[in-house]
Amino acid sequence: MTILPAAADSLRQQLLAQGNWQETYRVLLLAAKTQPSLDPAQRTPANRVHGCEAQVYLSVEGTQQHVNYRFHSDARMVQALIYASLLPLQGQTAETAMQFDASAWLTSCGLERQLSPSRSNGLYQVIKAAKAAAQTLPPT
Repeated sequence: MTILPAAADSLRQQLLAQGNWQETYRVLLLAAKTQPSLDPAQRTPANRVHGCEAQVYLSVEGTQQHVNYRFHSDARMVQALIYASLLPLQGQTAETAMQFDASAWLTSCGLERQLSPSRSNGLYQVIKAAKAAAQTLPPT
């Protein structure tokens, strides 16, 4: 697995330390609030991620050497799951994003087993879109 940013490793430890799903859910929601939301002006059809039941918008900024993701969902839990899924990729290279095993990451956080099939499918559509978007950034 990729060397994780400290924030991602910290989130994983916090999630695993919880005694039940409700506590994990609370920690996840609170952690996601630290992520700046995608500017409303960027919530456009071009930034919409298709394949999700909830409305999700994703924007990627930076270069292939330093990728930053911004996103928004009206569904709080979806927003939190996207936050947890993309946190290991924030500030990483586009190549790291392409090689990232999201399923292994979510499993290591104890989140994979909590996802319904439709939520899991939607989340993987977001991750797929994030990986593709990183490849479109300028090299440097």
